[in-house]
Amino acid sequence: MLSRCHIRSGRIALAALVATLALATAGPAAAAPVFRAFSPTSPWNVPAVQDGSGNPYAGQFTSYSSQLGISGLPGDAAYASPVFFASPGDPATSDVHLTTDWSPTHDLKWDHKPIPIPPGTYPAPGSDGHMTIVSADGTKDWEFWRATKVSASGITAAVIVQWDLTGPGYSRTGDENSARGSGTPLISTSLRADEALNGVSHALGITVPSVAHDYVFPIASHSDGDGGSGSVKYGMRFVLRPDYPVPSGAPVGVRNVIAGLKTYGAYVIDQGASFELDADSTHPGEWAQTGLNPGSLDIRASDMRVARAGNGPALPPPEAQSRKSRKRKVVLRVNKHRIRIGRKLRLRGKVRVAVPAGKHVRLQVRVGHKWRRLRVKPIQSDGSFSTNPRLKRGAHASRWGAAARLRLKHVRLRQGVRVIKIRAVVRGVGRSNVIRVRIRR
Repeated sequence: MLSRCHIRSGRIALAALVATLALATAGPAAAAPVFRAFSPTSPWNVPAVQDGSGNPYAGQFTSYSSQLGISGLPGDAAYASPVFFASPGDPATSDVHLTTDWSPTHDLKWDHKPIPIPPGTYPAPGSDGHMTIVSADGTKDWEFWRATKVSASGITAAVIVQWDLTGPGYSRTGDENSARGSGTPLISTSLRADEALNGVSHALGITVPSVAHDYVFPIASHSDGDGGSGSVKYGMRFVLRPDYPVPSGAPVGVRNVIAGLKTYGAYVIDQGASFELDADSTHPGEWAQTGLNPGSLDIRASDMRVARAGNGPALPPPEAQSRKSRKRKVVLRVNKHRIRIGRKLRLRGKVRVAVPAGKHVRLQVRVGHKWRRLRVKPIQSDGSFSTNPRLKRGAHASRWGAAARLRLKHVRLRQGVRVIKIRAVVRGVGRSNVIRVRIRR
């Protein structure tokens, strides 16, 4: 005769067996939904359609490495793009100290309302200082360039951008600044660990060594490149060839990135050391599960194909913008686009809106990744301003026949520079177009 203990033990064993069989036949549990920024019809979220075969820009994609790298993974976060998701009740700040006046002035402008600071929020420690904070309701985010200080008592950064995450994912007004040199968002162009684990459902962003001085609107709204018309452009879309083989035994992260690049592709969004994807450096535990490392992807530039958005609404060309949005408030002109050492540039400009008497314009020249002051000039009563800086050879030229250091006024240029970029900035009004002048040696 069986005791109650034996009967109870048998029931427990039977229940355990039933549960085990149920789990075995039910299949894997459904993955939690992965956050995706912007509207379903956004060009970031519409699958790509391949245009033609081959990649005519493949030679421009790489420098020191021939394969697609991943920059910014945990352990190598200097140039990462960390993304932080706020929760209700997180501390917030409205104290943002900006070290430049380059932040957007139109539809991407920060509304000066409090910004939540999730616990552990930090900027990437490298010179870009990227950082993204997503609101608790997921409807907007704040993106920063060259952020250095982050706490509930305040944020210090060079640029702040506020994106409407229910919108199209690009600037409607055009020529808006952002945390990237192309005007594109960080949130869609930074691969996150949860996406690598559960699937990439939008176009990513790729960096290449150099780009053209023009760009593809509206994905990109400006360019910090100086390449010619045959160069790859910001805003160009590329998709991984459909017959690209998934490596045998590839970890889940590699499989998901390959699938995402085949379906949605990637836009060219920044200049970097080589052909790379940017990663969000947070959640190291999840990243470890993905199996991804900086060299995991054996994808070559020749594996990518020129693509476009498919099944979505046609994107408006630059000409479709209204005249009002295209008309700059500050315009800069130059008498020549080539200059020899020792010659002067004749810069002329105009402010198209009324400004108070005594207002000044700051002429700036691009040196590396920074704009440096060239001259400060008064604005005349009719809104005009002018200056005539001279290009000179630096006092300490390089030896052994290397290119000499040059200077424009008191600004020392980079060694070997071939193109000078100049702009005008009027506080409270805006920035001018960028003038590009080629040096003739």
